[in-house]
Amino acid sequence: MNTERKEKLKSRVEGMKGENKTLKEKLASLEKANRLVEKALRESWQLFDHTPVALILIQEGKIILANETARERLGFSEEEIIGRSFLDLVHPDSYAYVRGIHRKMISGKMVQDRHEIHMNTKDGTPLCCEIRIKKARFKGRRAFLLNIIGLDHRKQKELRRSRAQKTEALACMASGLRHALTDDLNILDKEGMRPQNEGVSIDSQQLNYLRKCKCTREQRDSIIQALNILARVEYDKSDIVFFNLKKIVRNAVLSTRHMWKGSPEHPGAEINLKTYLRNLAPVQGRPKEIQSAFQNMIANAIDALPDGGEIYLSTEEGSGFACVYIQDNGVGISDDIREKIFDPFFTTNSSSRLGLGLSTAYAIIDQHGGEIEVMSTVGQGTTFIIRLPLAQKPPLSRAKAAKKKIKNADVLVISNGGIFEDLLCQLLISKGGKITSASNGSEGLKLLKKNKFDLIIIDLNISYLVSSKIIPRLKKIEPGLPIALVTDQYKGQSVNAFKKLGADLTIGSPFEMDRTMSLISQTLAKGSSSV
Repeated sequence: MNTERKEKLKSRVEGMKGENKTLKEKLASLEKANRLVEKALRESWQLFDHTPVALILIQEGKIILANETARERLGFSEEEIIGRSFLDLVHPDSYAYVRGIHRKMISGKMVQDRHEIHMNTKDGTPLCCEIRIKKARFKGRRAFLLNIIGLDHRKQKELRRSRAQKTEALACMASGLRHALTDDLNILDKEGMRPQNEGVSIDSQQLNYLRKCKCTREQRDSIIQALNILARVEYDKSDIVFFNLKKIVRNAVLSTRHMWKGSPEHPGAEINLKTYLRNLAPVQGRPKEIQSAFQNMIANAIDALPDGGEIYLSTEEGSGFACVYIQDNGVGISDDIREKIFDPFFTTNSSSRLGLGLSTAYAIIDQHGGEIEVMSTVGQGTTFIIRLPLAQKPPLSRAKAAKKKIKNADVLVISNGGIFEDLLCQLLISKGGKITSASNGSEGLKLLKKNKFDLIIIDLNISYLVSSKIIPRLKKIEPGLPIALVTDQYKGQSVNAFKKLGADLTIGSPFEMDRTMSLISQTLAKGSSSV
């Protein structure tokens, strides 16, 4: 009996060993399968994270996942964006619309899968984009996968195509209108200038009438001249000469002096026009028309300052172009009319001007192979950047060969405001930089303690003494962080004096835009390599 029991027990032990071996093999197989699943999940996440398409996964209104492309486009780190409400990233102009879409989606109602909205990047810059929505499941619950497609580049292409079509149609219209007006008005001129009752004295009423006729003819001649420019397809080569653009810009400023210095159109409004005109290589074209273009653009800047303010003109060379910057700190241009400002006869001004100034300026610059770029913020002002090709393009400078580091760089600007600082910030944003502003040193120190920055720019209008106290405190918080100083011709201090304070770069204002951007790129590159 004991023997039989032993045999059964032995048989059971052997069976259990076999089962245990089988279980171990199954466990090993499951562990291998689990590793493969984990590897596949990691690869899937890497594929999701590194895909060039901006993707965000939303569940219950919160952002659950956001890939690298989406984070870069919106300017957030992974820690900053995960868990946030998606509505926090929607621009106020689109908030009500997006909230309505969200309510319909969570209630199960049908909605379109494509929507054009404005979102806010981390620095507050509006991002025009198309959102494509797909229903999904994440961890067994309903979710929504969003594809964010930036429309700025596409809109720029559409704008250029639309503007080219407008220009072609306009040239045809202007040509016909010019001929019709010229023929009819020549007849009126002959009749109006024909002497009537010679020897008879002219009374005050007739004299006033003749003055009005003269003003009307001058306005007529101005319109005909604008139509001639708009209708022109190409220049007569014999009219093209080499000229000094610096001299042309100076002449344009002098010829408009009556408009901004005690102008009757802006009574009580003090307008201060400043220039910093550097020497430029020769430009080819028609100098009288180029001067007319700048006169029109200065007049436009004056119109943007109904209560007074500042206009600043500067010139520089860069990448084979002569660049002229015209900046005002006036009313600015809203997004809804920005694409129309170069359209003929478009004006927001209630004066007697016909709205041909910017359109003819654009046509003149375009016909000379140049371009006009506009940067504007409502309530803060507008900057026009006019580029004209140099007659002989210089070799690329070492500054242009610097590695571009401005894009996606987080820059803290400590400034108490001013026209130069506004322009610098606009240029950094246009290059893809992300700007955080502080109005004084204390505010800047608080922001640095809470956020990560790649560069700090300090406006030395806050004085050398104040900056000498701020810079060491900034360096103590973030020792390797590069600091740039903006100062009006160094305020009597030497560059070495600022370097002793810990400044990595000193930018004299008025500054050279192209060179300044290159120096900032180099400073950022050095800063990132030392971290």
